[in-house]
Amino acid sequence: MGTFRNSSTSVIFAKLANPLICFAIILALLYVGQHVLIPFSFSCLLAILLTSPSKKLESWGLSRGFAGMICLLFSLVVFSVIFYFISSSVVSFKNDFPAMVKNIQQAITDLEAWLQKRFNLSTEKVREMMNSSSDVLPKTSALVNTAITTVSDAFLIGIIIFLQTFLLLLYRGLIVRFFISLFAEEFSPRIFNIVDRTRYVIRSYIVGIFIEMVAVAVAYCGALFILGVKYALLLGVIGAILNLIPYLGIFVACILTALITFSTNTPSTVVWSVASIVVIHLIDSNILLPKIVGSKVKINALATIMGVIIGGAIWGIPGMFLAVPAMAIIKVVFEDIPALYPFAIIMDDDGEISNNRRPMIKKLVKKIKLDKSKTPA
Repeated sequence: MGTFRNSSTSVIFAKLANPLICFAIILALLYVGQHVLIPFSFSCLLAILLTSPSKKLESWGLSRGFAGMICLLFSLVVFSVIFYFISSSVVSFKNDFPAMVKNIQQAITDLEAWLQKRFNLSTEKVREMMNSSSDVLPKTSALVNTAITTVSDAFLIGIIIFLQTFLLLLYRGLIVRFFISLFAEEFSPRIFNIVDRTRYVIRSYIVGIFIEMVAVAVAYCGALFILGVKYALLLGVIGAILNLIPYLGIFVACILTALITFSTNTPSTVVWSVASIVVIHLIDSNILLPKIVGSKVKINALATIMGVIIGGAIWGIPGMFLAVPAMAIIKVVFEDIPALYPFAIIMDDDGEISNNRRPMIKKLVKKIKLDKSKTPA
């Protein structure tokens, strides 16, 4: 006697076995090879972004290698300017960190006195309650020192990313030919379609998210400057970067802003700072983001949050940043493969994927509707 009452159930589970095993193997490979795959993933995104300007320079008569080098140097200047502003603010923050720790300790002492007076608690009881919060200070100091000391590692990874990006731009034709020769000749138009749409979606997403990040950074910095927050530039830039992590980044930005502002400003400033960040985030999520990015990458909230959680579990913080573009690429592939089309539907924002460049999908949907109409009631 079988395990399941219905034989069709066992057939369904038998069909799901191989995809589930492949999915588990892929996750294991991503986790084991993260030190190699994370820089390579960022290189792929940067190469996709720079493909169009590189092609434009090639059309003017420049060689592919020289055009790719010019695009990389331009992007290096942009990243260097951003890194300069962040690093200068971080150095200033590190120099003032002992004074901030002293202010936080004084605030904890004042809170102890307030708790004793308000709730009639004994001194021993209050100090026992506050010991756990005071233990956070050494961890925060260690975190800042670690961030400063790992600049050299980040610089080395940056060199690897730029070198890989240059090679991807140089040999992009060989990569496309590899995928075409890997599959049967009848799938060549579909592969070209996937590559072209992937490049368009990722390029549009990165450009849109960069514009949105600049707008959010300006809004954050402006609001914090008006409120008189000391590290307005640092908090504004970090908040805009954390905003790239859907749904989770805003909470981290609020907590970080509250902690730093609390040590240098009044409690009312802390409240207004967090409120400003939340209001700007709501305006960005409901007005700015849908107009700039939403039309290019249509992934629903459930799929997005699951992708961010899985990316964070496998690759940590880089996985959270790469989750949305990775899901956009996966969705493009699913849309062009009839067997995987249902997974594209469950990832889509409205469940209706319409694109004139997918005749195979349209034929499949039409065939399913025709079969249903022929089925007797």
